[in-house]
Amino acid sequence: MAKKTVWVVIIVALLALGIFIAMRRSRMMSGSGVQQDLVAVSANGSQISPSADITSTTGKLSKGIVAQKSGDMIVLLALNPYPPSAGQPSEFDITLNDLNGKAIDDASISLDLTMPTMWMPPNQLTMEFISDGKYHAEGQFTMRGGWRIEVLITRGNEKQSVFFDVGM
Repeated sequence: MAKKTVWVVIIVALLALGIFIAMRRSRMMSGSGVQQDLVAVSANGSQISPSADITSTTGKLSKGIVAQKSGDMIVLLALNPYPPSAGQPSEFDITLNDLNGKAIDDASISLDLTMPTMWMPPNQLTMEFISDGKYHAEGQFTMRGGWRIEVLITRGNEKQSVFFDVGM
């Protein structure tokens, strides 16, 4: 009788584990628990609040637009459409200004799109300079979930990165 009870407990535990895993997957697929807003983050993923330098230069930003200070620059990222959809084209627009609001036109910029919670194949975009500190690229987020956008900026011999997180 004791052997039968042990097997019943094991089977119930396995069923409960299966249900738990299925619920977690369902929640991940629906985007629940994933940061939905576009936010500035540090390299380790800690959210960064806008500094006075940023708000005095950019003013209040709309949904889908976020800014971060890096050295003597303010990096503004705009996503269109916002929120983005997995597997659909997205437009990435970067605006670079100095702390006085003057456009920075001498940068080379690329983006590295990654998912911090899982390995993904490289998803890198090279931005095209448009004018007046504006750079543009098109790409896509390949699946639903939380994404980190690393903006790699090269000016002369200087290289800097800023990070933004977005979920879908």
